Amino acid sequence: MCIRVVFGNPEEDSTFQQQKLYVPSKWNPDYGDIPSWALERLERFINNLEKRFHKRRASPNLLPFQQHLLKSLKNHPTLLFPDTDKGLGPCAVTYDQYVEDTLIHLRDPNIYRRLSKEEAISRMESVKEAINSWIEKHHKTVGKQTTQYIRHHMANNLEHPFGQFYIMYKIHKGQKNGRWPTRPVCSDVSSLPHGLGKYITEMLLPVAQHQQSYFRDSYALKTLLDRTSITPGSLLFTSDATAMYTNIKTQPAIAHISQYLRDEAGRTFTHYNPESLIEAIHIVFENNIIAFGDTYWQQISGTGMGISPAPPWATIFYGLYESSLLNRWRHRIGFYRRFIDDVFGIWITHPCQDTNEKLWNDFQEDMQHWHGLEWTCEPLATSVNFMDLTISIAGTRLLTTLYEKPQNLYLYLPPHSSHPRGIETGLIFGQVLRIQRLCSKQEDADAHIKQLFQRLCERGHNSSSLIPIFSQAEDNARAFLEKNNNADTRHVDSTGAPHKLFLHLRYHPEDPPAHEIQQLWRQHVSQPRDEPPLHNLESLDGRPFGPTRLIVAYSRPLNLRNTFSVRNIHNRGREISSYLSDR
Repeated sequence: MCIRVVFGNPEEDSTFQQQKLYVPSKWNPDYGDIPSWALERLERFINNLEKRFHKRRASPNLLPFQQHLLKSLKNHPTLLFPDTDKGLGPCAVTYDQYVEDTLIHLRDPNIYRRLSKEEAISRMESVKEAINSWIEKHHKTVGKQTTQYIRHHMANNLEHPFGQFYIMYKIHKGQKNGRWPTRPVCSDVSSLPHGLGKYITEMLLPVAQHQQSYFRDSYALKTLLDRTSITPGSLLFTSDATAMYTNIKTQPAIAHISQYLRDEAGRTFTHYNPESLIEAIHIVFENNIIAFGDTYWQQISGTGMGISPAPPWATIFYGLYESSLLNRWRHRIGFYRRFIDDVFGIWITHPCQDTNEKLWNDFQEDMQHWHGLEWTCEPLATSVNFMDLTISIAGTRLLTTLYEKPQNLYLYLPPHSSHPRGIETGLIFGQVLRIQRLCSKQEDADAHIKQLFQRLCERGHNSSSLIPIFSQAEDNARAFLEKNNNADTRHVDSTGAPHKLFLHLRYHPEDPPAHEIQQLWRQHVSQPRDEPPLHNLESLDGRPFGPTRLIVAYSRPLNLRNTFSVRNIHNRGREISSYLSDR
């Protein structure tokens, strides 16, 4: 607030542009520069707020036997609890099994090369020099805020500069040859190039969104499907890329995407400088250095799932081939959309069954002709499951309903979980709206809403307290759908909207609720009695303070997922290197 008092509302300045990549400023004005009215109001607010926070011994929300079980599982000598793929919840595996399943990926000499610790550190020193050189060369092009952002993340990650390698179990795929398949993830959040990777992501996102097959999410796809008319006799198909990220060969991808970025710069896209972006792409995609326990690896081919630019990178790479693929098959493809490595399409059948079968097989074969990417198509059908939708043909229309994987555990927050009061309401409102938006038939929506109600009851929620929330949620969903005929439109006009000030607090169930804190804010800061309201006052530079809203932003304590996370398994068992020396 003190910064606002000095500078006013920067959003009122027509020249102000908030960039996504920036380092939050820690600067605060000197007290002597802040007018007395602002200091007095803030002091009253803080003093009254502190009186409502009392240190007290809180009752645990876990029963004694649950606490004992949690402690024994956390300290279990052999068990780990990694995440499963597709958000299907946790699973339990032995430490030995997890390590062996992870090393199946890392032992592939076509994808990864093992480094000694000294080699890995040396490589990271070279990466650091390359990024610093890139900044010196291109800082004027990319701008001051982006440069500061990249330097900030480099400084934060210097001590542990490597990405972290872990796996997620694909239980929805079933066992193959006695093993559960896994998805390798190279998390780059702690890596030295992370900041530069975020810059690449911001530059590539508009390029990915421009691709012919792109759609943003299920809501956008539903809107497209509602506008699509089906040719009689057409069938639906889905296709899935096999290990797409890993199988995107690094050098061909860099070559094709770099050429495309150069060709389209200044013509289709004006938001990037092609040479600075391409140079950054080389640094990030050729230097994915990762750690797994006490071992270090370099990815020599493929794209690391988990590095920031991977999704738009994959979208663009196959998109460059899709334009010619779809043009060749325009007489047989009535509709085609892809979400990274998942394809949904409408196949216009040929009247001759034998000819149709040959054409369908030829199309599947044609999908494979792009630098080794492999696509598996499900059989043509009148109804398919795609992402979180079941899509079916009904005459000349397409109907959709919600699809949920059979392995979903529906681990909604139980009522005794330590979360702000609005979380339960927000969950129900969000899920009911999602169901109503994705279901074409009201009876389908009603059935899924009933299932949601039953699952929350099974998690321990009281049915009598849920009923009014569900009733309000359905009213809210109807109002939203009536107001937004185009469900794909999410533009919100923020003109005249209150500026938000955030009060960050760690949530505790026995602290005063958010509405009491906001009442104190209004009483002592924004609308004090016998004083001018805050929005009528001016900053020191003469700008209007404008309407302001206080948001109580809660952070949560550590949860069970944090407790059992296995992304870094150092000191959880034998050193990883010992498993490699066994062979």
